[in-house]
Amino acid sequence: MVAYKAAQCASFIRAPDKRITSVLIYGPEAALVAERARELTRNIVARDESETEIIRLDDTDLSQNPDRLAIELQTCSMFAARRIVRVKAERRLKPEDVGDLITGDVSATLIVEAGNLRPTSKLRKIFETSDRAAALPCYAGTDARDLAPLIESEFAANGVRISGEARAHLLSRLSGEQAMARSECAKLATYAGSGGEVSIEDIDAVIGDLGAGMTDALASATAEGRTRDALRHLDKLIASGQSTQAALAALSRHFQRLHRLCALIESGDPANAAMSKFKPPLHFKLRDALLAQCRKWSRNSASRALRQIQIATRRTRLTPALDAQLTERLLIGLSRK
Repeated sequence: MVAYKAAQCASFIRAPDKRITSVLIYGPEAALVAERARELTRNIVARDESETEIIRLDDTDLSQNPDRLAIELQTCSMFAARRIVRVKAERRLKPEDVGDLITGDVSATLIVEAGNLRPTSKLRKIFETSDRAAALPCYAGTDARDLAPLIESEFAANGVRISGEARAHLLSRLSGEQAMARSECAKLATYAGSGGEVSIEDIDAVIGDLGAGMTDALASATAEGRTRDALRHLDKLIASGQSTQAALAALSRHFQRLHRLCALIESGDPANAAMSKFKPPLHFKLRDALLAQCRKWSRNSASRALRQIQIATRRTRLTPALDAQLTERLLIGLSRK
């Protein structure tokens, strides 16, 4: 039985277990689920170092032939050593059919992409209770460690270098959504060119106000008590087509840093000495903002803010129809602290 927590999923995707032949990836953001499925597919192909045929199925395919998934999983490829079948969990995909297939004799690897599944979901339970399957919850990351490997792999694939300072600046600009982060890294790699090096100036030039820069501005406005600015940034973020999870992830990252800085200073560290303990180093603009915010916040108040952010994040995932209203309420409460 393999039931993974959200924090463990990135390591599984980077180094998939050979004993696992069926994987369910689920979460509220379809783009992020699809990105994780693509990354897992690439890593399985790289791990096995063999010609691989990739089959993609959706509701249209299953409506035309209800047995299509079973056929693809049980048929050996004529032109490749192995095959991977990716299918979207929509109306035509029956959990009982999937359960019979993943416990039976199949020659292919199955990757299922699904929406936000409750613990009582039949499909989720099937993958969590099978010895040969894994269920991976997929949510927007709130930790730079989730994005650092993505940055390295994207730049290495394009023959591009990046310094430690520039990497730290890029991490501070990227949202927790991996699909968007990968897209931004791809643009930077193209901008720098093969054999080039990404600089802080390149990052500021390529990554505009929309996306990660906007979430950073939202987090800073909230911490500084600028309620109207924070709500304006949230409106622009939603209008650009992004999920509120990006805003919540940025808030969590920002208040984690603020809590740590307040704790170090309250323990007796001079401001510069406290800042030097951040790894990777913080960009000078963020350093100045955090130091100014330490006059408004303390270790205890930042800790309470983090609890509020965690509660709001959980509520938005449970009731996605109210995610904008819940996030607005959180911003108002934090900024009026």
